[in-house]
Amino acid sequence: MQRVDFFYDIGSPYSYIAATQVSRLASLAEVHWRPFLIGGVFKATGNQPPAMLAARAPYLRKDLERLAAFYRIPFQMPSRFPLNTLLTMRSLHAVEPSVVDVTSMALFEAYWVEDRDVGDPEVLVSLLGKEVVERAGTDAVKVSLKDATDEAVMRGAFGAPSFFLEDELYFGEDRLFLLEHALKRA
Repeated sequence: MQRVDFFYDIGSPYSYIAATQVSRLASLAEVHWRPFLIGGVFKATGNQPPAMLAARAPYLRKDLERLAAFYRIPFQMPSRFPLNTLLTMRSLHAVEPSVVDVTSMALFEAYWVEDRDVGDPEVLVSLLGKEVVERAGTDAVKVSLKDATDEAVMRGAFGAPSFFLEDELYFGEDRLFLLEHALKRA
């Protein structure tokens, strides 16, 4: 079975949309959920978040509402957007790899559906447990997140979500159909 690396950040709305749809690939590929720090990607590539672009910011909310309606998924624009996700993403590197996908979905839903501040240590403790949040502050976890972010950039990522089928980048939730097509042809 082929491998797809799914790089994402909990604070990325399009990563949330993609996370709700990535299960479509499960019968075609082994999907590896790869949390990274979108701020680090933007810094390394000179890119900017769509919400920070004056011409695009007003469109963002409408686009996300349309996508949520299309996919029939719950969505609420968080009151704290954009969010500093450094501790959030470190926490995902502090959980057991076998539960990164389920844990990520819990964090996505807490932020994008329930409007919870998943950047707040107390909220993270309530969702993930004290041990995970404490482990998120260790040097090993910090290095792990940095390495994942650096790897994504090195492979060509410039935003989130970024999918890789071997060395081929598919950027954005709106390119899942192309990734699915490539997997079916292989």
